[in-house]
Amino acid sequence: MLFLTSSAASKQTTVAVNGARLWPIRNQTTPNLALLYWKLSLLVHPDKCPHPSAQEAFVKLNNAFKDLQDPDKRGAIDEKIKKKEEMEQFEIELKAMREAAEWRRLQGISLEGDEELLAGPKQAPKRDEWMTTLPPERKAGVPMHSTKSFSMHGKEGRVDTSAWTDSPLDRAQKAQQSYLEAYNKTKAIAEGEDSKSKNPDASIVDKYNSSKRSASLVQKHRESKKEKKKQKQDEKEEWEGNHPWKPWDREKDLSAGRQKVSLDPENMSQGLSSRFASGAVQRNFL
Repeated sequence: MLFLTSSAASKQTTVAVNGARLWPIRNQTTPNLALLYWKLSLLVHPDKCPHPSAQEAFVKLNNAFKDLQDPDKRGAIDEKIKKKEEMEQFEIELKAMREAAEWRRLQGISLEGDEELLAGPKQAPKRDEWMTTLPPERKAGVPMHSTKSFSMHGKEGRVDTSAWTDSPLDRAQKAQQSYLEAYNKTKAIAEGEDSKSKNPDASIVDKYNSSKRSASLVQKHRESKKEKKKQKQDEKEEWEGNHPWKPWDREKDLSAGRQKVSLDPENMSQGLSSRFASGAVQRNFL
């Protein structure tokens, strides 16, 4: 949770920013949320709020407002708020029941379940401060506060105090962490060596193939198909450019190069008489 302070109108304003509950969004409509977002953004804006974490809070506020505009994300946020409110209500009721059990115990009255209520949750054993921290370091025979002379040697602090202060659980966690770090480092080194050993060979082979070896039959076949396809496309474009397309006309296209023939009987008789009739010159036969 991040608390920001703004002295805009001579009063201190504290805004809590966290992932689940930025403002009271339960039973709020979209216009009300927009108005509330506008007011909060003015409070935590970096130009208006002198707090060093104002920029971070402003970014979180914008992201939260975008999430609230999404129905799915808003449903998840409402569910978290509902669970949190139920847990708070449960804590209040449990506290009241414990107080009632304590009052009954003082009166000498015992009911079933009072022992469990008064026992409370079991806390894990925790070491005292004197077991986890070491006293300040000082040399033997030298007083704690010496103001008569300056130190001729540099201050030598403790290097590692984990052997004195770590618990068995801390040692096990550190051992597991160091094992994982060593494993990841070894794996990264091995992968780096493999890549270094493979990449030069591959580059040398590719360089030799490009300079010495000719193209394979498959590559030649693909290139020839591309060239033929390109040539056909060029020829088609050239033909269409020189021979523009025109729509099909049955009467004109079928009668091209033919004479018009009339099947009228009168015209046919006139044609035959003119062709096979005698000439105008009179002939005399013996």
